[in-house]
Amino acid sequence: MDKRLYLPAIASLLILCIGFASFLPVVAVTALRARAEPKLEVVTIPEDDELRKTGVIIIGLSPKLPTWDKPYDRWCYDRPGRCVDKLSQHKILVTFNGVPVNFKVDCQFIKKEKLHPLQKRQFEREELRTVLSDESALFKCKLRSGKPGVGVLDVYYVGPQEKQFIADYIMVVQVWAKFGSTTVFGIEVQDVCVLGWAIDYNTMRIWKPDNTYHFSWPDALGPFVSCEEAALWQRDNQGLPLLYD
Repeated sequence: MDKRLYLPAIASLLILCIGFASFLPVVAVTALRARAEPKLEVVTIPEDDELRKTGVIIIGLSPKLPTWDKPYDRWCYDRPGRCVDKLSQHKILVTFNGVPVNFKVDCQFIKKEKLHPLQKRQFEREELRTVLSDESALFKCKLRSGKPGVGVLDVYYVGPQEKQFIADYIMVVQVWAKFGSTTVFGIEVQDVCVLGWAIDYNTMRIWKPDNTYHFSWPDALGPFVSCEEAALWQRDNQGLPLLYD
């Protein structure tokens, strides 16, 4: 048998195998890079209510009586606008490959409300729908660093003292750090609860050097297990009905 008849076919097969072998590592490396982009690890811990894991802000409104049958402080009720705590604090830790690093931070705040769908139901039995709106302009987020990667986020409410802003808010914390010419990002989500008044009988008033009070409550959410429920009750007390489409 003349082997010269098979040489072109064998050569073609070898070239095809070499080309396929050289292509596979490129695909594997590309896929690996897509899955292993560097990122910052972010951990935040709310300090206002560590049991319910939420920040709490009180904007100084008064409940409407007698329809409000939950705890409230009479001293604050008689002084609307006075009993406020517009600061929510959150511990933060940022690491890269397990090492704390210096970082910058930005916060966004998304307000959650309930809507009664009259027309555009997502399914037949839908009774309530969550409506989200960007309310970042109502807040200021300031980082207080203790050492690289470790600090506290001071979250200030700077919006008006009006009942429509009582709500459960999603706080999105985005951090980033530069390593040479590369910027690495990380993200975390946290809760901030904005209430009109503290649902608590007991108010501590701490006199400050600027002749104003700092107000504190042992349990500002009172008997409620979540901010969403507490805010819903307060909004209803203030005459804010459920939204509808």
